[in-house]
Amino acid sequence: MEIKTIVNSLVDLFFPMRCLDCQDVIQPSQFLCVSCSSKLPFTHWQFDQNNHAFSQLKNLCKVDEAFSLLHFKSHNATQTILHEMKYRNRPEIGIDLAQLIKFNLSDYDGIIPIPLHPKRLKTRGYNQVEDFARTLAEMNQINYYSDGLIRTKYQHSQVNEDKKHRLENLKDSFQINPNLKQGHYILIDDVLTTGATIASAVKQFNLSENFKISVITIACA
Repeated sequence: MEIKTIVNSLVDLFFPMRCLDCQDVIQPSQFLCVSCSSKLPFTHWQFDQNNHAFSQLKNLCKVDEAFSLLHFKSHNATQTILHEMKYRNRPEIGIDLAQLIKFNLSDYDGIIPIPLHPKRLKTRGYNQVEDFARTLAEMNQINYYSDGLIRTKYQHSQVNEDKKHRLENLKDSFQINPNLKQGHYILIDDVLTTGATIASAVKQFNLSENFKISVITIACA
């Protein structure tokens, strides 16, 4: 134990953690400094139908409520945070962000993360929204269904695709786990941009009267 402590101290000394936004040295348990944390672009929305996230989705699929924690813009702090979660495997960021959501979600039947295709999951090794979603479920003492939704269609990156082509490419990309019981579930994703990915998933639930779906994302463009 003493050796581990010494090694960790040396790592902190020679390779200190730095704020993802301003690059100032911070404590190992943090990802933003106090100043940058205070400047995060929170939406301050409610979990309901009166926000931009719901407006983005309502014409694409049927959702009951929607919410996003942060505003997403190119080169803002939110983009940097999501990049760290997606490509550098920083589960602690998702856990910390989930703890900022104070809504009471105990009346819902469970939380389901938008899944990666098995091929992409094998390559990346993790789903960047899992820890965020799992923490929300634990905080509200509701069930967490990591396999409630199955991704059946593999897509290459859609960053350069427009909304129309994203929707076409993502058609029939998801399948509901046949063991999932009827209920009102919350789908979780990292960022809502065109809404194509989330809508493709929600549409599978919309085909059945047994399900109601609401959506929470970390960020919304």
